Amino acid sequence: MGVKMLLEEAVELSEGVWSAKVRPHEVPIFGQPKATIGGRSVLLTENATFIATTRCLQVDGGSVSVLNQGTTPETLVVEAKASDRTLLVTTETGQIARFDHFGPGDREFLGMVERELQGHPREAAERILQEVRARYPGDLQRGQRSNFKNTPDNFWYVIVQPRAQSLSITVRGPRDRFQPSKLELKDDRPGYTRFSLKHPSEVAEAMQIIERSKRRKANPYTLEYF
Repeated sequence: MGVKMLLEEAVELSEGVWSAKVRPHEVPIFGQPKATIGGRSVLLTENATFIATTRCLQVDGGSVSVLNQGTTPETLVVEAKASDRTLLVTTETGQIARFDHFGPGDREFLGMVERELQGHPREAAERILQEVRARYPGDLQRGQRSNFKNTPDNFWYVIVQPRAQSLSITVRGPRDRFQPSKLELKDDRPGYTRFSLKHPSEVAEAMQIIERSKRRKANPYTLEYF
């Protein structure tokens, strides 16, 4: 095992593929490049850990191969083996927490959050997904634009809102089901309630609302929900 190294300004492009910033003269730290063409550097690693709150990618320096050394800081990082993504985030107590086994839809949501939200809204979005998955297995599924529904039971539905720098969350159940609440609750489509999430301090209240959302029962023979 080599020294753990952090690559800055990382963005997950797809499962096991990231873009990051590495200055060209720093690339040979990882080893002799196999090619020196074009502007983008390309690194191959055995494993990587994405630290969402700081947008850094942690790699084991000894496991990195330099496929290409480019002339700009733009760097493509590819993980050689498929594995569950590991997300590190800072909790309310300042501790670093690990979250494994996010599904592909959850990872797509987190990737959009990293691209579109900043500061407190981004942290709130990451934490709400952590809290939901700690209680309820499942995966988000992207719809049109920035919309994500929970599967297999869509008891909560989330929209990433870059302009408002917030999440719009819809839960199943009329507004009076979730009152009283410190968050502003609004009627959505019939039988559903909507609210916004902007700050990590609102996550606990948001989870109380999501936990009271009406669930659908699973058919034990078909594994479908009704």
